[in-house]
Amino acid sequence: MNHFNLITSLILFGLTILCFWFPYKHGNKQIGIITGVILSLIIAWTILAELEFLVIFIWPFLLVFQITFLTYWTFRICNRPKTGKYISSILTLGFILLCMSPWISDWTFSKNDALKILAEHNIELKDDFKILKNGSGGFMDYAHTLKIQISDSDKSRIAKEIRESKGFLEVVDFKKDYPSADYETFEKLNFETKNYLNREYYVKEPMEDGTKHFHFQLSKTKNELQYIGRDE
Repeated sequence: MNHFNLITSLILFGLTILCFWFPYKHGNKQIGIITGVILSLIIAWTILAELEFLVIFIWPFLLVFQITFLTYWTFRICNRPKTGKYISSILTLGFILLCMSPWISDWTFSKNDALKILAEHNIELKDDFKILKNGSGGFMDYAHTLKIQISDSDKSRIAKEIRESKGFLEVVDFKKDYPSADYETFEKLNFETKNYLNREYYVKEPMEDGTKHFHFQLSKTKNELQYIGRDE
């Protein structure tokens, strides 16, 4: 266990003691015991099982619960239970919205957002288009995937731009030697596979969402353009 995890676990155990003591001391022994035991078991389980890859997900939930729980009981001890309910409810709602922010961003994603992303990569759409797929997130690594349906003229113009790019690689057998962008030079790699025209590259300065590795795929059989941005 590293120093950060050690200090964090001690803080969580300290807050757990308070979560037990506040209700126990003020007439709610059962709530105090149950809360203290459950929190202690969860923290001990994550430490003993060496689940460090889950710590970044489990411990924040525990910390938010402890803060909300202690906030409610602090106001209750001060004979202001209604204030405690309101503030703890606001804290809970704020945490839920924070956890759901990636999904909220996906739900509210618009054509203007798609045009903004494409513009940052010097890709312009002159005609209307349809968003077929949009999603972002990831368990360990973040990625944003966008697939749109474009017009014939936009497809032809983008295909021509890729094919006329410097160093363009035509269709060859990529099974043994699949091309890959160089993360050190930041040069754009343009190549053709059986089903797609591809553009892949890294940038030195990540975008607002942290992505710095980008891959565009223009379908050769459909009017579809796919964008994948990763933080790797």
